Amino acid sequence: MKHILLLPALFLATFLSIPAHAADVYKVVFETMDCSGNTGFATVGPDEIYKIGNGDCMDPDNPAKKLKQLLVHDGQGSYRVYTLTQDEARNVMQDVKEYMRSRKGSLDRSDSIIISH
Repeated sequence: MKHILLLPALFLATFLSIPAHAADVYKVVFETMDCSGNTGFATVGPDEIYKIGNGDCMDPDNPAKKLKQLLVHDGQGSYRVYTLTQDEARNVMQDVKEYMRSRKGSLDRSDSIIISH
């Protein structure tokens, strides 16, 4: 009897976990830079991005331009802040626009449903 109930329980657990993983597949990868010129990389989901605004300091590689701040929802009512160059901010915005166009296209071409958390 235990074996008979185990198979449906495993199937149900697998089935319910698939949408959560499928929604998190696409990530935006970008280069960060702080006010001192230190660089790094970050990865966020496009749906987590709140906005891009002006930063507090100048770009060490190009003092005529200010750095940008990317605000990302942290899931607890606050934001993580990433600092990046103006060029990288444009790249992030372009990636998000392409992702949204792709999502819209998949909805237009099929009867699929996108579930987001």
